[in-house]
Amino acid sequence: MSNLTERASYLRGMAEGMKLSRENDEQKLLLEMLELMGEMAEKINELDEDMGEMEAYVEDLDEDLADIEDTLFGDEEEEEDYDEDDGDGEDEDGEEVEELEELAFDCPYCGKSVMLKSSDISFEESPVCEHCGKPFFTDIDDDEGEDEE
Repeated sequence: MSNLTERASYLRGMAEGMKLSRENDEQKLLLEMLELMGEMAEKINELDEDMGEMEAYVEDLDEDLADIEDTLFGDEEEEEDYDEDDGDGEDEDGEEVEELEELAFDCPYCGKSVMLKSSDISFEESPVCEHCGKPFFTDIDDDEGEDEE
């Protein structure tokens, strides 16, 4: 884009060489237009630089988002290796399906870390710590504990 500022400068130089005067209305108009073109060329250069910075920033954000997606959902290649599980451990062709991921939980009671398969986690029943025997998600068992008392 620096070509625009160079061309505007060239035109201003030509106007100076032609000895255009601000006293003549037509020449004044030409000089004002040349000044405006120079300012526009500079502004376009600034916008072009800003856009380059924004493109780099968006690329960085896109890479960061891709990393987060990989962390949360796994790589697409890994997911393609697995078929849909309909709940019985087999896909629709009857082949056994491997579990996609294991999750680490720190027990809120004893603080020890326990690895659980994502398929072992149920919304109805909280997983239990293998070290202290207490449930990880207390709000699930709080409702059940009230019924038992």
